[in-house]
Amino acid sequence: MSNSYRRLRTLTQSQPRTVAEVTTHNPDGTSTVQLMSGAFITVLGQDVEEGSQAYIEGGRILGQAADLPYTEIEV
Repeated sequence: MSNSYRRLRTLTQSQPRTVAEVTTHNPDGTSTVQLMSGAFITVLGQDVEEGSQAYIEGGRILGQAADLPYTEIEV
């Protein structure tokens, strides 16, 4: 019989996916992206053009994201 808690953890252990703007491509195959918080991070991949939005998960670029307006509402 399997432990239900362990099964639940395997379903929920995925890393969060975020959207960031690709600012530069680096010579080593990585890219520098700017998160919506304003922070810059370096991620693996160069599949998305500079100036475009990209999906980021686990420190790598997954693909191009739609360039939609961002609005933050405090509740």
